[in-house]
Order: sequence, then structure tokens, then C-alpha cells
Amino acid sequence: MRDMVKMGLILLLITSIAGLVLGVTNSLTEGIILERAMAGDIASMQVLLPNADSFEPVDHEEINSSTIIREAYAGFSNGELVGYNIKVSPNGYGGAVEIMVGIAATHELTGIEILEQTETPGLGTKITEEAYKNQFIGLPTDGSATVDTIAGATVSSEAVNIGVRAATTLYEDFLKN
Repeated sequence: MRDMVKMGLILLLITSIAGLVLGVTNSLTEGIILERAMAGDIASMQVLLPNADSFEPVDHEEINSSTIIREAYAGFSNGELVGYNIKVSPNGYGGAVEIMVGIAATHELTGIEILEQTETPGLGTKITEEAYKNQFIGLPTDGSATVDTIAGATVSSEAVNIGVRAATTLYEDFLKN
């Protein structure tokens, strides 16, 4: 009985130390991780709105209350609005698919960038291929911005369509004017 208590206390001590080390490591690296994620977002925003030289976050009640829309940024070139980048996160087959949708001030899509996804390799990951993503370029923001789903990856490609529709609806209803 005494050996079991001793082993239990040793195990408690080891797991407590391991938990403390993990907690400290997380707090030390959290800023770096967020900084790198933001750098990736900025790179995607620049790809989608290449004419923009600065981006400002858009604060709107619709963004804060949405389950799909995560954030939006207005892109400016010399103080003139050139478009918006809207980050959406619809659910795909393997979980959330994080997408950046670019919309020009001319009311058309400039493209999409898949930021994060956990879709099935070889099938659902086809949403990251340039041939698929390029189909969105130039589509209008009037609600018809949908492309055909990918055979074998219907859920994944439909998630992208849902995300793009959410972004274009936000643009048409709240950001356009």
C-alpha cells in the first residue's frame, strides 16, 4: 500500500512539472504564433488585392455575430478603397476550412486563398489547387458567385462555395456602399 501511494505521488509530481513546462512554453510562443499567422494573412490579402498598399480591419456587427465570417479588411491604395478581403470559416468534410475571399471595389471577386484546411488528402485538398481557386476570379458579388463542386470532394468544395457566398453577402448588404 505504501509503495502505491509513493508511486502515485511521484506520478503526480512528474505530470505537474510536465504541465507547468507546457504552460510556460505555450505562453512564451503564443505571440510568435499569432504574429506568423497574421503575416500569412497579410500575404494572402496582398495576393488578392495587389493594388492595395494598406489594410484596415472592418468592424461591423454582422461580422461579429456571424458563425462563418471571421474578419474583414478594407484595402486601400493611396487612401482610395480598392476592395475588401473577408476571412470566412465554413465547415468542410474534415473540419473548418479557413478561406480569404478578395472582392474588388468593382463588385467582383479577385480570387480566394485557402488559409487552413484539414480535408481528405487527394480529394478534399483539391480545393487548394490553382485550377479550382482560379474559377472564382471575376465572378460577380450579386449572389451568383458559385462554381461547380469537385467530384469526390463535394462537401469540401461546397464549403468553399458557402464561404464565398457568405463573403459576397456581407459585401453586398453592408460593405458595398
